[in-house]
Amino acid sequence: MDKRLADLGDFIKQRREAAQQSIRDLSRLAGVSNPYLSQIERGLRKPSAEILQQIAKALEISAESLYERAGFLSPSARSEEHTSELQSH
Repeated sequence: MDKRLADLGDFIKQRREAAQQSIRDLSRLAGVSNPYLSQIERGLRKPSAEILQQIAKALEISAESLYERAGFLSPSARSEEHTSELQSH
């Protein structure tokens, strides 16, 4: 099992539990199937950026935090993006 996927799944599960949502609740809010979300949480599936965005929205967290954990966005790219945003204001 890919450690990055396991870490992503653990993070999603922790956030879901902190929000006091069942896996069924989150799957409904995110628009993904219950079994698929379960597989993501267990690190068995690598979700697309679109699915991560849906999950982030349902958990009310930033999609970037999930993109980083999934390896779609490097931490340095995120800080560079944030820096350029600050400089443009």
